[in-house]
Amino acid sequence: MRKLAGRIVLLATVCLLLISLLASCGGGNKKTTLTLGSTLVPEEGASLKAEQLLAIAEMMVSVYDTDFDPREMLVAASRGYDMTIEGFDDSKIDPNENKGMNLEAAKNVIKASNDRADDGDKVGNEYETSLNEADVTTLIKAFRTKVDMTAGDGFFDPLLSAIGSVLRWMTNTLTFGSYLAGICLFAVVIEILMLPFAIKQQKNSIRQAKLRPKEMAIRKKYAGRNDQVTVQKMQQEIQEFYQRENFSPYSGCWSLLIQLPIIMALYSIIIDPLHYVMGQAAGISSALDVYYSAARAAGGLGGALSGNGTIAVLSDIKINGIELLEGLKSFAYFENGAEIFDSLSAVADKIPNFNIGSVNFGLAPSTGQISILWLVPILTFGAYFMTSKLNRKIMYQPATNEGVDAKQVACSNNIMDVTMPMMSTVFTFMVPALVGIYWIFRSLISLLKSFIIAKIMPLPTFTAEDYKKAEKEMAGKRIVKKSNNVGKVRSLHHIDDEDFDDTRERALARKAAIEAREREEQEEKAKNTPFAAMPMKENRKKDKKNKGTDQAPQDADTDNNQNNNQE
Repeated sequence: MRKLAGRIVLLATVCLLLISLLASCGGGNKKTTLTLGSTLVPEEGASLKAEQLLAIAEMMVSVYDTDFDPREMLVAASRGYDMTIEGFDDSKIDPNENKGMNLEAAKNVIKASNDRADDGDKVGNEYETSLNEADVTTLIKAFRTKVDMTAGDGFFDPLLSAIGSVLRWMTNTLTFGSYLAGICLFAVVIEILMLPFAIKQQKNSIRQAKLRPKEMAIRKKYAGRNDQVTVQKMQQEIQEFYQRENFSPYSGCWSLLIQLPIIMALYSIIIDPLHYVMGQAAGISSALDVYYSAARAAGGLGGALSGNGTIAVLSDIKINGIELLEGLKSFAYFENGAEIFDSLSAVADKIPNFNIGSVNFGLAPSTGQISILWLVPILTFGAYFMTSKLNRKIMYQPATNEGVDAKQVACSNNIMDVTMPMMSTVFTFMVPALVGIYWIFRSLISLLKSFIIAKIMPLPTFTAEDYKKAEKEMAGKRIVKKSNNVGKVRSLHHIDDEDFDDTRERALARKAAIEAREREEQEEKAKNTPFAAMPMKENRKKDKKNKGTDQAPQDADTDNNQNNNQE
C-alpha cells in the first residue's frame, strides 16, 4: 500500500510539473511587464515636479500585476473612462471612441494604486489633489516603449526562423495556404527526421528484452518477499547483473530527453506564425499580442489570446481585414505604433488560412459555449487514451514481480492512461483548435511509426523452457533437489534454511559454529569473574578425598626408601 501511495505521489508530481510547463504555453491574455524609463520629463503646464511624477510612476510599477494594470487604467482615464468603478464593463466600449481626458478618473487610478502599495512605495495625498492633465500625459509617456522592428527573440531564433521558413513553404506551396494541412505535413516530416532516435530507442528495448529471462530468474528467487531488506538485495543483484552485461536501463532515456526540447521548439514555431512563418520581427509579434489583449477603454481590442502566440489575432485579421488594426497607429503603449501597422499591412495578404470550410479553427474552444470546436477536446482525449494503451502493447515493458508489484504497476498505468489524456483535453481549451488537431495528428503519426518499427525490429519472445534455462544458468548450472517444502516462502535472514534440502547442510554447520562460539564466550566470561577461583562445596570434598587417597601410596614409598637406606 505504501508503494502504491508513493507511485501515485510521483505521478501527481510529474503531472503538476507538466501542467506548469504547458500552462506557460497555454493560457490567458498576454501582458508585458510594466517598465519605466530612466528619465522622466514633465510636459509643459505640469503642476508636479519631475521627482514627484517619478515617485508616482515607481509606485504604479510596484503594484502592477496581471489583475491590476495601472497603466491600462491611466490610459483609459485619458480617453474618458474610469475602470476603477465597480462593475465597469469593458466589452461595451468602442475602442475607436475617445471622449477626452477624465482627470477625476486618473486621480482614482493613482489613489487605487497608492492603496495597494507598500508603505515604502506610497506617495502623499497631495500628489493626487495637485494632478492635472499635463501630469497624466507625462505619466503615460513614461510607460511608453519603442518596439524593436528588427531583432529576433533569443539565441536560437535564427534556427527556429529557418525551420519556420520550411513550414511557410509547405503551407503556401504544398497545401495552398491551409495552415492546418501545412502543420500536419510538417509533423510527418519531423517524425521522419526523428526516426534515428526512435530506432536507437527500439534497439535499447531489444537488448533489455534479451536480458529479461535472466532478470526474471533473479526476481523469482525473491518472489513473495516484500520486506525492504529483500527488495534492496534484489535490486542490487539486478543492477550488478546489468553491469556485467554492460547494459544501462537508462540509456534509452537520452533519446527522449533530446526529443523534448525539439518538440517544445516546434510548438513555439507553430503557435507564432507571424514571427516564424511570416517573417515578422519578434517585437512586432509581442506588440500585436499586447494590443489585441489590451482593454477597449485603453484603445486595444479587448480580445482573449489563445496561448502565447498570434494565431487568434491573425485569424481575426484574416476575417475582418487589416482595418481591424487601425487603432494601433495611436495606441498609447508604443512610440512607433504607426510603423508597426505599416509593417503588418505589408504582409496582411500572406496570412495563412486557419479555417476548415466555414469553421475558424484559429479560435480556442469556448468553455462557456458549446460549438463544433468542442470536437477537438473530445477527439484529443480519445486519441491520447488509445495511443497510450496501444503503445504499451507495442513497446517493451520493464519486468516486475508477480503479485503485489504487478498490481501496483497495473494501477499506475491505469491512472496514467486517464490522467494524461485528461490533461491534454484541458489544454485544448487554452490553445487554438488547430493546435489541438496538430497534437492529435502527431500522436497518431507517432503511434504508426512505433508500430512500423516494432514490425521491422520486433522484440524477442521467450518460451517457458527459455526461462527455465536462464534460471539454471543464473544458479551456476547447479541442479537443486526438490524438497517436500515446495511452496513455502524462504526468509532472507536464514531462519528457516534447515527446512530446505539445498541449504540444510550449510544451516546446520552455521548453527554448530554459533553454538561453539557461544560456549567459548561463556567459559571466558566465567574465568574472569571474582568467584571463578573459589571451588564449589562438592568440588572441595572431592579434592580432600583424592588427597587422602593419594597420600597413602606416597607414605608407603617413603617408608620403603627409609628401609632400603638402613640395610
